Amino acid sequence: MDTVIVYESMWGNTAAIAESIAGGYGDGAVAMTTDEATPAVIEKARLVIAGAPVHALNLPTDATRASAQAKDSPGHVPADLTHPSLRAWLEALPAGPRWYAAFETRIVGPLGHGSADAIARAFSAARYEALDRPHSFTVTMRQHTQAPAAMLLPGQEQHAFEWGIHLRHLVTHTPELE
Repeated sequence: MDTVIVYESMWGNTAAIAESIAGGYGDGAVAMTTDEATPAVIEKARLVIAGAPVHALNLPTDATRASAQAKDSPGHVPADLTHPSLRAWLEALPAGPRWYAAFETRIVGPLGHGSADAIARAFSAARYEALDRPHSFTVTMRQHTQAPAAMLLPGQEQHAFEWGIHLRHLVTHTPELE
């Protein structure tokens, strides 16, 4: 596998986007949770794509994850916090050079940005090179059902699939890093 898509997902939205990106990218790409994407796995990758939801204008923190877990109402799907945060995963990121791409799942509006930029900064600090600009995928504030990824707006998974195709094209036509 030459491409790893790493994600933090609490309600399945970011996981669904990661799987769609992998589907669009095709052979050689795999979507993984933060605990599956070990440093040994990342060291073998040519391209690392990472994504997380936006919490309080940034990557989720321990405090925002705890807040998400505390939300409990009838019909509400509990947050899945069984995997380490992407923030913690990025702190253990093996040094580059490698290509990277960053994405976020966010609500509509000016306050819904922040995870992808934080991910990009962490990759840059580890000597990774951007393959493409950060991407955002949109969710609603309310779940439509109790199914995973119930908050993604229509068309977001297709947009992720198409971005995966685009990233495959870019990495195929970009010289190796040294």
